[in-house]
Parts: sequence; structure tokens; C-alpha cells
Amino acid sequence: MNKNEQVAKKISQIGDETFEKLKNLQVPPYPKYYHDTFMDIITQPDNKDVLDLSKKYNYLFSTNETDPVLQDSCFHITKESVLEFEHSNTNLKNISSENIIDIDKIKKEPNSIDAKKILHSFDTFQKQITKELNSADMTITRLKLEIEKLERESNIDPLTKTYNRRVLVKDLEEILDIGQEKNLDMQLILFDADDFKNINDTFGHIAGDKTLIYITRLIQNSIRKGIRIYRYGGEEFIVILNRIEESDGIKVAKRIVKNADESKLLYKGNTIHLTLSAGIAKHMKGDSVESLIERADSALYQAKEDGKNCCKVG
Repeated sequence: MNKNEQVAKKISQIGDETFEKLKNLQVPPYPKYYHDTFMDIITQPDNKDVLDLSKKYNYLFSTNETDPVLQDSCFHITKESVLEFEHSNTNLKNISSENIIDIDKIKKEPNSIDAKKILHSFDTFQKQITKELNSADMTITRLKLEIEKLERESNIDPLTKTYNRRVLVKDLEEILDIGQEKNLDMQLILFDADDFKNINDTFGHIAGDKTLIYITRLIQNSIRKGIRIYRYGGEEFIVILNRIEESDGIKVAKRIVKNADESKLLYKGNTIHLTLSAGIAKHMKGDSVESLIERADSALYQAKEDGKNCCKVG
């Protein structure tokens, strides 16, 4: 049993222990109670392996990875949608009330029908209803566009404009689902900026941010159009090369590392010498998101150990 399988088994045991504890305390296993009790147990010293893994793959363990600004925007749209619905509903009720026709009276006294009055009421009713429906349609269209914009923003890293880890996991899961029974011609490359802390310490965090943006552009200019770049961590980026042989994937990684080494990033009259290290993981039958990234991470670690500014295959 490998380490990931051991941790998975441990998590299942903690889950069972959590339910048992809640049962003994006669507390219903609502999500909040379960989460709080689970976290109490998982933070005990005996569960150090689980905690170490959760730090390494926090995108899988995070309980609140949504940007607060995004949360506020979603809440605003939800609230506005409800208010607009209530407003439209009230307007439709008022229109109906204002243009009500006493059908029972007409049945009892058919000779008292005022055709002109009835036609006027129907005409007014139709115009008001049409106006209200058009207004509601415009509101729905506007809110739909806002939701689509939020959906795009929730998938994008705000600084580098690359895709975030949420999209990385989703994309990988779709690809790996096909590769459960066979090897795929797919390479995952994990890039890391060498000595990035020194850049921040020497030139400041603004220079660090500009460096990350520069790395994104450098990688983008070195790969085919349409290939996605994902920001995996602080200064770590991932590229997925699908339908490509291992030798060609290595060539791409080496080209990007070479381009970074030969590049010159100027900041306030200073030249920042940027180098990258890369870890390459070839897809293997039955790979999971964790196993594929873990091999790339191990290869990246080896590249760092071998002097940086190079790439290794895991």
C-alpha cells in the first residue's frame, strides 16, 4: 500500500470516528458539526501524515477556496434575482387586479356586456403584460451575462490571467478518465521559478508579481496556441501537453527553460535574471490527479537538486 492509499484509508477511518463521536454525543451529523469534529480529530498529533498531505494538495482539502469578492458578487446576483422576481410577480398581480373582468356577472347578465370596455381592458392588459415580460427578459439577460462573467473569473488567476487549480483538477479529471485502462500520450510539466524569494527580497513584491506575469507570457509564447497554462502555486505553473510523445514533451520543457535563461526582464533599470526548473510526468495507465502531479513534483525536486535551470523526468 503506497503513501496515498495509506492516507486515504486513514481519512476514511477519521470519517468513521467522526460519525461515531457525533452519535455518542447525540449530535446530528449536519455538515457544520461533521466538519468541526472531523477537523478536531485530523489535527491530533497521530494524524500528521494526513495534515502533511493536505498542505501539499490543499486544493483538494480546502474548505473555503472561494475568493471573498467572488462570494460577495454571487450573493449580490442571487439577492438581485430574488428581488427582481418579487418585483415582477407583484407587478403581474397588480396588472391582473387592475384589469379584472367580472365573468360571473357577465354570465348572469349577458345583455349588460360592454364590448368596448372589455376590449379596452384586454388591450390594456396585453400591453402591460408585454411591457412587464420585456422588462423581466432584459433583467434575466443581464443577470445571465453577469453570471457567465463570474464563472469565467472564478476559473482565472487574477494576477497572471492563467487558469487556476480548480480548472486544472477539472481538466485533468476529464483527461484521466479516458486513461484508466490505457496509457495516454500526455505529459504534465510543472515549472517553478528558481530563487523566486530572492527576487521579492531584492526588488520587492511588485517586481515579483511582474516576474510571474512575465513567466506566463514566456511559457505562452513557447507552446502552441490553445494549450492552457495553470497557476499551480505561488511561483509554480503547470502545462498539460495532450496527444504528444514523451520525447516531444521533453523538447517543449527544455525550450521553455532555455528561453527563460536567455531572457532579460527589466525592472526599474535593473535586469532580473530569471531561470526555471521543470518536472515532467508522463501519463501512466490508472493515474489519478494526485499521482500524476506527485511524479512531476518529484521530478521538479530532482531538477532543483541538480542545480536548477533544468528539467527532469519523473
